[in-house]
Amino acid sequence: MPLSKVTYPFPIDGKFQQIFKGPRPEHWKEAATRKGFELIGRAKDRLHVVLGCQSCGAPTLKRISVVLGHNPQCPHCIQARRAAAARAIGAALIDADPNDRHYGLFRFGCGHIDRRQYHRVEAAAAGGHQASCSACIEDRYAKEAQCQDWKLVGPARRKGLNYRRYQHACDHCQDVAVVNMRNGDLDCAGCGETWASKPSEIYILGFTVPNLSVIKLGYSSNSTIRMRQVQRDPDQTRGSLLRKIDVETGHRAICVEKALHNHIRRNRPDLIVPPELFRDHIRTTSEIYHRHGKPYIEALLDAVESSWDPRAQNAAA
Repeated sequence: MPLSKVTYPFPIDGKFQQIFKGPRPEHWKEAATRKGFELIGRAKDRLHVVLGCQSCGAPTLKRISVVLGHNPQCPHCIQARRAAAARAIGAALIDADPNDRHYGLFRFGCGHIDRRQYHRVEAAAAGGHQASCSACIEDRYAKEAQCQDWKLVGPARRKGLNYRRYQHACDHCQDVAVVNMRNGDLDCAGCGETWASKPSEIYILGFTVPNLSVIKLGYSSNSTIRMRQVQRDPDQTRGSLLRKIDVETGHRAICVEKALHNHIRRNRPDLIVPPELFRDHIRTTSEIYHRHGKPYIEALLDAVESSWDPRAQNAAA
């Protein structure tokens, strides 16, 4: 059948297509209807048909072999879904990536334009993860590094996407996981500064697990971050920092903390909460005590601040 010189009076996928004169067999129409379309006509050549989407009404051009043997999708519905996902995360889909059909160009609320995979944007819109523009993310990583006396240099040389290259105050450069830099959980391989030599804290955290208030005694270089780390669902456990004391080094902090736990186990085992009562809510296997034991544990921290060393008492016991 010849290709007509007449075009359809409406654009099809953004272009005006020439009408192809030819029959439209019933089994073609039935296949299109089963798959969510109406067979409008034929176009371009003998291999293509024009379909009208039953959902959005927009026309699209498809090979007849796709209609008969596969499940054609409406590109206009897909575009609308992607645009809605972008709006849900505070962005706008402005164009397709010219180099990869799986990516689009998005303008975020900050004004930056960034390239993102469509499925990642839709997952973010569904609550699967957060989505921010790359420029703002790198700015945040740089500020987090400054808080730890490091400088963000750029992408990691050999490791994955969750790593960056940083420069320490001593000028040494190394690749570090972003989360470790954020939490200050890293060692400098150049000057030898480690968690053991850096200042630390011994803390008391408060949590609420079902029908029970508990406290956690532990050590960390950053008690506030540690509080966030150990909660599986912060909205439920409502963690709070109740008390902390400064300790000159991480090495002394872990030694004193372990000695305090030994002291409590020996003298006040009634304060220990069984793991089965909290393991589904707090990411730890021990170190959890009943809330009514807080005055007793605070008294222990007062003694530590006054130069009491629980290690010496444990050795003598």
